[in-house]
Amino acid sequence: MPVRDIEKKRAIVAYGKVDSAISELDVKSRKEYKAYCKKIPSLIQTNGLSATFAFMFSKRTGTYFFIYNQVDEWLKERYESDNSINSDTDLIERLINLDSAKYRKVTIEVLALFSWLRRFAEGKISKDG
Repeated sequence: MPVRDIEKKRAIVAYGKVDSAISELDVKSRKEYKAYCKKIPSLIQTNGLSATFAFMFSKRTGTYFFIYNQVDEWLKERYESDNSINSDTDLIERLINLDSAKYRKVTIEVLALFSWLRRFAEGKISKDG
């Protein structure tokens, strides 16, 4: 898929994910969603993808886990033909079992998705939620 097409697909998916957050989360959680979409890329760059998603996985409820599941859905769609990324096991289990090349590829993909999530969350979620 050409870069322009995948970038467009990411934007469409991110827009839908933010809409989903707005409709499914309460006001407090929407504010958290917006803040976390800004914060998570820094956590990934500082701690690594697996450590960040292990932290999010450990929450098991709440906004972090909501975002964890959104990213999981996107990765399954994005890599539908790659069984090491698209399987029924937990996302964190799949991440820690990836080889280095795929791990880097997935990290770049997740950061690219968060670039769009952050933009749309800032634009669609007001300061009061």
